[in-house]
Amino acid sequence: MGMTPDDFWFCPLGLFLDLWECHKQYTGVAKPKVELFIDEVLTSGV
Repeated sequence: MGMTPDDFWFCPLGLFLDLWECHKQYTGVAKPKVELFIDEVLTSGV
């Protein structure tokens, strides 16, 4: 995941688990629970 050993051992557990889930979604191993598109997040008036 591009982390040095020091980065790995000193990062908070929650951050590591979030990064691991993002890595799994990026590689296609896991699917996001909710898939949103940019049009659904931003209103058309913005």
